[in-house]
Amino acid sequence: MIVTVTPNPSLDRTLRLPGPLRPGRVHRATGSATEASGKGVNVTRVLRANGIDSTAVLPLGGATGAELRALLTAERVPFTAVPIAGRIRSNITVLGSRSGTTKLNEPGPELTERELDELVAATGRAVRDSRARWLAICGSLPPGTPPGLVTRLVAAGHAAGAAVAVDSSGAGLAEAVRAGADLVAPNAEELAELAGQPVTGPDQAADVAADLCPGTALVSLGELGAVLIRPDGTAMHAVPPPITVVNTAGAGDALLAGWLAAEGPAAARLARAVAWGASACLAEGTAELPDHPVAPELVTTTELQERR
Repeated sequence: MIVTVTPNPSLDRTLRLPGPLRPGRVHRATGSATEASGKGVNVTRVLRANGIDSTAVLPLGGATGAELRALLTAERVPFTAVPIAGRIRSNITVLGSRSGTTKLNEPGPELTERELDELVAATGRAVRDSRARWLAICGSLPPGTPPGLVTRLVAAGHAAGAAVAVDSSGAGLAEAVRAGADLVAPNAEELAELAGQPVTGPDQAADVAADLCPGTALVSLGELGAVLIRPDGTAMHAVPPPITVVNTAGAGDALLAGWLAAEGPAAARLARAVAWGASACLAEGTAELPDHPVAPELVTTTELQERR
């Protein structure tokens, strides 16, 4: 069992355009979809689609929260809802021909101290009651969240007997490193923000992650695949085969899901993670599965120079 917690979930609306997105113009979409989302929700969905038990913990409130709840129920995605007074945010993804993926994300509601306390407690209960082997803390933090939420969630996961992975950015990522998360999973931009320097390729990602993250780091590099750094300093890089990208939303979540789901040698786990991340790029929405997913055997994995 793998438990995910999403402190700032969203209702995602995806619009497809017949041409490129042009700022300042009126566009008529040729298709649209609405999905329950948030990084932890996406991780749980991908895991369950691949036969791995997972449940999501998330705050829900307002009309958008009610719609998100209904969508999760219809998908049969197990979840624990923490009631909040605020309205869950809506995010918009625009898929433009020749202009790629454009995302517009609302900030989300501010959670009260009591609501944050219940989110931490509900997460600990979910991990303990299910005897989960992993807790994944995923996504951005709600606006106005005081320092310490990620630390409390990491502690709750460890106290309940689970290893803890964190996929966040900014203050949330920095806090995860200090709190002793077993795995952090930033993308190159998030790692660069933490380091205060550019991260442009696999070797630089490995160097920066080794300097900043004493535990295991799984760094997503987009079309360049991902880099894995382990506590003993060993590092490896995995690259997916060339694909025709439809939508990059949720690719990092699928990458993390693939790593958490896999067992065995690190190279095989990394290949599976990168294959799942690449497969997510072949579907229009995070709630969809591609007709022909990327096979892990098509991923190229190489050892990098030891970093520690």
